[in-house]
Amino acid sequence: MILYRWRGAWTNFGDELNTLLWPTLLPGFFDDNPEARFLGIGSILDRRHSGPGLKLVAGSGYGGYEGRPRLDPSWVIHWVRGPLTARLLGLDPQLGLGDPAVLTPQALGLHRETGLDIGFIPHFESAARGAWDQAADLAGLRMIDPRDPPQHILAAMASCRLIISEALHGVIIADALRIPWIAVRPLVRIHRWKWVDWSATVHTVPRFAALPASTRREWIETGPLGRSMLTRRWRAPDDRGTLSCRTLRAAAALSRLAETEPQLSGNAALDRCQSRQREALLRLQRAPMRTMAETPIAAHWQSRLRDGIGPVCQPV
Repeated sequence: MILYRWRGAWTNFGDELNTLLWPTLLPGFFDDNPEARFLGIGSILDRRHSGPGLKLVAGSGYGGYEGRPRLDPSWVIHWVRGPLTARLLGLDPQLGLGDPAVLTPQALGLHRETGLDIGFIPHFESAARGAWDQAADLAGLRMIDPRDPPQHILAAMASCRLIISEALHGVIIADALRIPWIAVRPLVRIHRWKWVDWSATVHTVPRFAALPASTRREWIETGPLGRSMLTRRWRAPDDRGTLSCRTLRAAAALSRLAETEPQLSGNAALDRCQSRQREALLRLQRAPMRTMAETPIAAHWQSRLRDGIGPVCQPV
């Protein structure tokens, strides 16, 4: 069973967390067999995984980036990111236990340190399009680039006293570390829906703050013109590296934002979210195919497990 993670033109913190979290939680579970894939962190429950191979789901969500999947007996769903994903895919909302990233600090032994920094994490696309490193520096904030290796990002976050994040997993990790956070409304609308899916599992409603685009290119590509035929044929010039009025406005907005009241989910809500996922993880370790016990494909994979061909599970 392969450990699937999405990768685009740039690496992304949330998707790369899969490579740290799951080998720690499920040692010996993964191999290079492409006939089965494990879907963990990310908005990856969609039609890109169509086909006869086995799909084992542990906390993934639907993001709207591709069409909805057609669920059939090749899907083994232990839990999904939130109740909105569950309802949209026709599943019991009780399967919406939460994003597995909330287990990261405990799994990796990561603890909040005593630090004075205010960290800013843009969405990885904003980091690529914009001049947020300049804007953060001008605002006196610590820029944490979501395209960096996840180990570096986690260490940087742990040393901050406040996290401002346009990236969903920046907020999820901050919340799990009990670092107050401020949610930035994603500049691209399609990235917003998944926040509601996750936040329902910790009984929190993000109070989104708005930031302006930090470059002309970012303004063009994330605004109404970004979806027009004009910009499909013409690429906006890359104006990063020049201290433009847009960058100055973005820096001023960041500075003001750092003075606003942050959020944090309640301890009880976070504990419940983590506990329910740990229980689901134990069930997965003990019986990874339990949701397909009566289907032919389940019998096939159970036979492969007995023969030592499929993934190896270490019982708790």
